[in-house]
Amino acid sequence: MPCSRRRALQLLGVAGATAATAGCLSPGDLDSYALIADELDLSSIGPPYLWPDPTVIDATTRVDFTTEAKTASLSELFETGMVTVRQWPLVGRDQWGTETRPRPTFLERDGTFYEVRITDERVLERERWHFAVDRVDETPPDGAAVAEPPFDLSEQDERVLDAALDAVYAGNDGFLGDPEFDELQTVEFHHGLDADASALVPSPPFEFVEYSDEFFRAVTERRTVDVPEWTYAIDEIAASPGGFTEYARDAIVERDLSEAGLSDGARGVLDDAIAEDPRRYEEGAPPSANLDEALDALGIADDLEPIESYDDRVDFRNVVVEYRDGVYRFDLIVTP
Repeated sequence: MPCSRRRALQLLGVAGATAATAGCLSPGDLDSYALIADELDLSSIGPPYLWPDPTVIDATTRVDFTTEAKTASLSELFETGMVTVRQWPLVGRDQWGTETRPRPTFLERDGTFYEVRITDERVLERERWHFAVDRVDETPPDGAAVAEPPFDLSEQDERVLDAALDAVYAGNDGFLGDPEFDELQTVEFHHGLDADASALVPSPPFEFVEYSDEFFRAVTERRTVDVPEWTYAIDEIAASPGGFTEYARDAIVERDLSEAGLSDGARGVLDDAIAEDPRRYEEGAPPSANLDEALDALGIADDLEPIESYDDRVDFRNVVVEYRDGVYRFDLIVTP
């Protein structure tokens, strides 16, 4: 589960939260190109490939869909072989430069294994209410309506308010400084939430929220948002765990680099990436011929742009290959 600064502060206080969030800290500074690898054991396949309980997959919203809603979508998928959903990424996607690419995804029901495919995807525009809280440094003026725990709200609105408080520090887990955002971090009333039944929109019954000795101003907005929609289909692939493992391994492993005819220099790049210490290969821009060859063998080179074309860090995630009698997962991190 991702670390939450708000939760850490609530449980431990500031000093304890430093330790509690230490596991969320990102690695130190990297060179322009960092190729990182770890060995992958495919003798037993689970998440993020096989999902015994797909309802644990989060929606692309700050307030997750209910288990009941996800279960209904899964029932339709298994009964009809196809389902269309919005904002629920049943098929996982890996970061691939400035884009993403689908990851092999499998489900199991009653001992039968299935592969899930995306057959159609589109982005819809929808008008939706948003709720947010904006931290303020000053104490609210006398007479202002201030809400504090326990909040007298419906279960749905409690979830929205809780998500709004967490959203203040979203993306900043791992440090205890002030949040630095260019835009207000809002909670969308998606199609799984009933805005008409909410007391939070269009006008909440309070102006401010007091939580953990901090004050937040309540904000509501009506926004046009992009809503991703996916149509999924399933194919039965195996009726036994052994048959599934064999099929899934072939689907997950993209290349066998023993057949790539790599030069000694390119092998040196890969060997450094899979070595126990530090399990990464780094170099500055521009990439060397050896790194170029290694990235070509991994299938990354064709989609890699010149580093000056990137404004921010980009990742190429989860390239799974056979190499030197093992299976490895490679990530490329490009830092302009």
